[in-house]
Amino acid sequence: MKLLFLGDSLVEFYDWQARFPPHTVINAGLAGETVAGLLASLPRLLGRCPDPDRVCLMIGTNNLLMEDYAFLPDYERILAELTTIVAPERITITNLPPFEADHLAPSAIPRMNAGLHQLSLTKKTAFLDLFSAFNTEAQTAAACFSDDGVHLSDLGYAIWSACLADSL
Repeated sequence: MKLLFLGDSLVEFYDWQARFPPHTVINAGLAGETVAGLLASLPRLLGRCPDPDRVCLMIGTNNLLMEDYAFLPDYERILAELTTIVAPERITITNLPPFEADHLAPSAIPRMNAGLHQLSLTKKTAFLDLFSAFNTEAQTAAACFSDDGVHLSDLGYAIWSACLADSL
């Protein structure tokens, strides 16, 4: 199976190929990427993997860190473009994990995740609830993050990749 991972540093900084060795993995994560940035670079990225069997999408963290709460329309455009090459049920939207940022209201990530979940339902994609997994599978969600509170620890990646493996 050919797996295409799209997103920001949370995607880029993990060795997905080592986690899923029987598959061909294309890691198109990019540190600092935003939803609008991914939308703009999507044609080039899809050129690297023109016929994926599965697309795993995790993007929006940098938007929230920059206090951009209006990224869902661009996210929807990404899904529209992806569904021209792969069936919606072969796209997995991973919601945002419960990362730490002093300027974010406690409700910011759950609100955005509710929007992502609704988008997933509307577009009939798969949905991976990483936010809940971190809060239920770790002793504390904070253990899933590195010292900066945003990037993932080994435990965070282990939980995420295990949940993803279950959905594959």
